Amino acid sequence: MADILQAAKSYAKLLDIEYQIVLGKKNKNITLSIVFDEVHFFHLAGLQYLKDLSAVLSESREQIFRRILRGSLQKQMLESSKFYSEITDRIEYLSYLEQIMDSNDTVFKYNSRLNVFSAVQADFLMKNEVLTRNVFVFLSLDQSTGKYFCRSFFPQSDKDYSEGQTRWTLLYKKKIWKSSGQENVLYDRMKM
Repeated sequence: MADILQAAKSYAKLLDIEYQIVLGKKNKNITLSIVFDEVHFFHLAGLQYLKDLSAVLSESREQIFRRILRGSLQKQMLESSKFYSEITDRIEYLSYLEQIMDSNDTVFKYNSRLNVFSAVQADFLMKNEVLTRNVFVFLSLDQSTGKYFCRSFFPQSDKDYSEGQTRWTLLYKKKIWKSSGQENVLYDRMKM
């Protein structure tokens, strides 16, 4: 079972990666560029739910992420929260986020009004299977950069967030390492 340090190390690898995907539906194509930032790890890991550790987690979200990576915010401290059991699934599956992003599973245009029970606001929803369980990744557009980021992430419990959502066809996916410029085409349906 993955712990918070393993999840942070896995996420740190994504900071240098950008995904470019092309989606199609009814003769319309859209391109999404997806990037990762230190600030988003906090929410993706579910650390906001550790309410009894608010004093320990009062620094900026970037600082919390860096402290976890350095080991100065130890997993035992986080695991001491009485709410930690609520986020163990997220942390376990967060270690697989790169694998999820590399896969070519389903992408939906997300309409939050279809899931009124949820506070998640996003533009797109990715649904992938990891370890025989569905995992949802919610993508939102950062208006300042024009790129998408992972707003929320969690494994499916009882509700299927993709139910009733509009499915788009994945046409193309490329993975780019920003520091080296290396590119890897993961999927290309447009060549078929």
